Amino acid sequence: MKARVTSKGQVTIPKALRDKFGILPGGTVDFIETSDGIRLKKVVNHQQGAAVLGCLKDELSGGSVEEWMNGLRGPVEIPGK
Repeated sequence: MKARVTSKGQVTIPKALRDKFGILPGGTVDFIETSDGIRLKKVVNHQQGAAVLGCLKDELSGGSVEEWMNGLRGPVEIPGK
């Protein structure tokens, strides 16, 4: 895909690629110089993800995975079990 560079040096990332890679308005990308050109990479904020980890720890404690799944989708009979 091609994009035109503006007089300010700005480039629009094609919508299909923004959608595919989850690049949202306000997101950050990194330009990496390689031996054959420039690579653009989405910057992932791992601290944001870490803040979400464990948010349901108290709600889910004390149950087995099977119990949680049954609560979500209803009981499923597994053959041979």
